[in-house]
Amino acid sequence: MGRPLFLSFSRDSLPIHLASRKRKLRRCVPWIASPLDQTDEGHPRLNRHTDSTPIELFFDLFFVANLSTFTATHEINNLEALWSYVGFLSIIWFTWLQVALFDIRFAQDSIFERICKALQLATMVGFASTGSGFATQVRDDNVWAFRSLSILLASSRLLLGVEYSIAAIFLYSTMQLASKRLLWIVVVFIGTGVTYAGLYFVFNNNTDTRGEYVWTSWFLIFAIETLVVMTMSSRTSGIGFEDTHLNVRMGLLTLIIIGEGVISVTRLVNQTVGSSGWSKWSFVHILGVTTGIYLLWQSYYDISPRMKYGITNQQIWTQLHFPFHVMLVLLSEGSQILALTLDISLKLRHLSDRILFACVPPIPDPHFAIDVLNSTILHMDIDYTKGGLEAQRCIQTILQDLRDNPRLCPSINGPGSLTLQRSHDLMGNVTASLFSSMGITLPIDVAESEKLLMLYLRLLGFVYIYYFVVASFAMFILAVFAFLTQRHTGKIYTWVAVTTRVLLGIILLGMVAMVANFRLIYSYMTSPLIIFTFTLALLIALLVDRVLDSVALKTEKPPRDSEVTGTDTYTMFQLSPLGTTVSDDTTLDH
Repeated sequence: MGRPLFLSFSRDSLPIHLASRKRKLRRCVPWIASPLDQTDEGHPRLNRHTDSTPIELFFDLFFVANLSTFTATHEINNLEALWSYVGFLSIIWFTWLQVALFDIRFAQDSIFERICKALQLATMVGFASTGSGFATQVRDDNVWAFRSLSILLASSRLLLGVEYSIAAIFLYSTMQLASKRLLWIVVVFIGTGVTYAGLYFVFNNNTDTRGEYVWTSWFLIFAIETLVVMTMSSRTSGIGFEDTHLNVRMGLLTLIIIGEGVISVTRLVNQTVGSSGWSKWSFVHILGVTTGIYLLWQSYYDISPRMKYGITNQQIWTQLHFPFHVMLVLLSEGSQILALTLDISLKLRHLSDRILFACVPPIPDPHFAIDVLNSTILHMDIDYTKGGLEAQRCIQTILQDLRDNPRLCPSINGPGSLTLQRSHDLMGNVTASLFSSMGITLPIDVAESEKLLMLYLRLLGFVYIYYFVVASFAMFILAVFAFLTQRHTGKIYTWVAVTTRVLLGIILLGMVAMVANFRLIYSYMTSPLIIFTFTLALLIALLVDRVLDSVALKTEKPPRDSEVTGTDTYTMFQLSPLGTTVSDDTTLDH
């Protein structure tokens, strides 16, 4: 047997059916191509691929570019921002899904298909242009974004209707039932396209007739589209998803989204290390985030399907990727904010020690103490241009007032300039500058230092809650994946793996209860342990899987030669999300 490749970038992707390997090489790209396998006239079937094509991967990159653009212009600092993340991600994700469900079965390289793909890529670019105006509420200043999204969604669905119509025409002579079912899908896409277009007129400048949350009806339409396409296709012979590379497409998209987390890590390194270089704590913080991303990748791919696991299970597995991808994005953003918070807390603790140093016996020279304070702030590498110019002026004013006053610290001889209120003002302005330079800003402007610190604590408390809620749900979804794909050979091993993940998810969810104790939650949030908590949970789940594998190898009987065939091995390769392709010189013995 030839060695399977990780990924194939040939223009003509290899068909699944090994009996039809002898194909005529095309010397030019046709205007339009049939989705049927032309080499086997007796048994009509679709010409399917075992791997993602280059144009499919290119389309995936546009998806992630949309996600990166939206992430760069939005911060998760309150519940509204969190839901805006979910809303925008749902728009681009379900659009990607509908395009992918068509491509994995019917897309063949042709001029027509390339034109359609160019229009779909243009739709993704249009989505990116609306990201800056997208929010959970339709307002006068962002109504244009929702009207644009309505047109883009309508265009993408109507284009899919055209593509499905062409596929139905090609299938009509040999696969009439499948052709009729495709026409029903066409009707659904025409209906949803018209519905999206109708919502364009609902999003208007008249606040009396415009609903602020009417856009949430898109979720219902997304669900209808997905259920109709997947259910009708799976129940129709010849156009189902079991023999497609759907698992490969989902696996690669997950890999790309996890890769977005890697970009966040590099951004985190740039922000925490800066010009001052590495420290032991910056190394620990970045190690925690990096290890978490790596173990998350390993946790997903270890329980990805390697063989056929049923039509219903495949549908559930596919649709669960939407909440799973949402969890991945939110985990990446949350871990980044928590790591930056740890870095900021260390800098503020250092500044607090310097303030105490100025007035704790033996009391140093006032000018020397002020120089130490100024030097400490300078070494924080604060970028005041990111919304911290006003705080910079306040810091400079406070330090200058301290220099102008002959007495720095209060004593029995009289009051000093470094009062408790002035210390709070200095700490508050430095805190605001640090957070703004790290890209973490408050939704409102606050002048008083005490209120400012309280608002930042509330913001961090919100991030803490949503991070561990998301982490727990991610663990629950991994438990469902482990159950659906039956990674382990025996039922008892599967249930142990599932139960382990469920218990870990419950523990992560229970971490939210710590917010009731301020001292406990403050100590925990300023400790590197918070970064390694989810990482530790993933590591435990992986170790349990390794133990179960070892026990299974020792207790189960080895399979007979007749039980493992070339077809089984090939099926495992073609369904693997790692994207395998069998080389042309491969031969299988049956």
